[in-house]
Order: sequence, then C-alpha cells, then structure tokens
Amino acid sequence: MLAVAFRNRRKDRTEADPGASPGDDNADDHAGDDAGDDAEELTDDADGEWLAYELHEWAAESRAMLAQLLLADGVAHSWQGTTLLAHESVEKEVDELLEEVEQAEVRELDPDEAQVAFEMEGWGGELQALLAERLGAVGVPHEFDAEGDLVCHEADEEQVELVIEELLARAADEGLEELDGLAANDLLSALFGATDRLRRDVHDSKGVLGVLEHGRRLAGTATPFGFSATNWTSLRDGASDLCDLLEEEGSTDAEVTDLAVRLRDTLQRII
Repeated sequence: MLAVAFRNRRKDRTEADPGASPGDDNADDHAGDDAGDDAEELTDDADGEWLAYELHEWAAESRAMLAQLLLADGVAHSWQGTTLLAHESVEKEVDELLEEVEQAEVRELDPDEAQVAFEMEGWGGELQALLAERLGAVGVPHEFDAEGDLVCHEADEEQVELVIEELLARAADEGLEELDGLAANDLLSALFGATDRLRRDVHDSKGVLGVLEHGRRLAGTATPFGFSATNWTSLRDGASDLCDLLEEEGSTDAEVTDLAVRLRDTLQRII
C-alpha cells in the first residue's frame, strides 16, 4: 500500500565535488536504478551546489513514482540509497515533482467491499511504479499484496484493466519510430487517401502502393502524443493486416475491400 509520511523529508545543501559524481554512488533503493547516469550532465559545474533530499521515511512506491517522474521530465539526478541528489540548477523542477508525489491522493481499500487481484508476474519495478501512479491519478484504491499482486475493488476492475492495457501498449512502443503530431497527421492523411482509392478499386495501383508504403510505416511507429496507446496499437494492427493481405497470394478482392473500408472508416474518425 502506498502510505508514507510525506512531510518527513529534508533538503540539505552541499558543495559540489568535481572529483566525484553523485551518479557514481551505489544506490540501494530500486527507485534510482536507472537514474545515476542523468547526473553526469551537471557534474561539470564545480562551483554549484548539490541538493540532498532525505527520503528514507518515504515508502518505496513513493520513491519509485518520483524516480519515474524525474526520468519522464528529463531532470538530471542521482540516488544515494534513499537520498535523492540533484544540482541546484534543477531545484525548482525537483521541488515541483516532490509536491506532485506528495499531493497524490492515496485511498485505502475498503475491507467490506469485494476485491480482485491482478497477477504482476513479469512486471518490472518501473512498470509497477508507473501503474501505481496512474491508478492513484484516477483515484482507484489499490495495494500490492505479499505476493506482489495488485489488489483493487471489484467495482474498479474494468478501469484497472483499461489502465493496464494502456501501459502495456505503451511499453510495446519501445524501439518503434517516433513521430511528432504534424508528421503523424500527415501519415494518417496519406494512408486515408490510399485506402479510399483501394475501397473503390482494389486494383488501383496508387492505392495499393500507397497502402503498402504508408501502412508499413504506420505499423512501425510508436504512439504519438495525444493518442491512446491501445487505439494506436489497433490502428497499427489494421494497417499491417491490410498490407499482409495485399501481399498474400490467393487473397480475394472482397477481403481486400473489406479491410480497406474498415481501415479507411477508422482513419476518417481520427483525422
């Protein structure tokens, strides 16, 4: 359960040691496993000060949430055990993220309500921390039991499933091409035009080539900002299926037309 006396944290100032980067210290708390390298960007500022945030009284889930927020915002930092180290040049950003974690609403499970458990086997610490953050943001009471499984009220089961699906879809984006909003819209528009031609004539050469070009690219792109990861994954799958059908020997005109129409209609709703 995410429970901690949030106000029990102390911030100390210390002179920066140009000969020793905070990122070189061994962190014994999992929240900072991937954060050490970020501090290297600021270690050249020998005249500045490092801030030490004592977070030993925070719950591990709270420190993990903070670590994820720091990484997501690109704030250079390091961990020494349960102590967060950050350069004074990013003090404002760190303080704002600390407040964000502190203000996260923590709602306990009601023992009188029916509960359901989700197995977390295969989930890494970072992904679990992000899951706890998302559930807290939408006000879903939850906790992790002794086996590490996620427990929530049965009434919230559907909402938790949606959050989990979204997180897993986001995780599947790793390594895919990233597009900004304008490039993503251009790609969707181009694919819409190709599918529109194809639905009218499955032998339209511009339609076929357009679907293969833009559909294959869409199938290899990460979810752009502003899109649901689950919806984008469905769109990627639809584009990939249509491309496979076009390249498959023995596919019928009716099959191609059906997929082209469905993908075209989906794209029309988006753009």
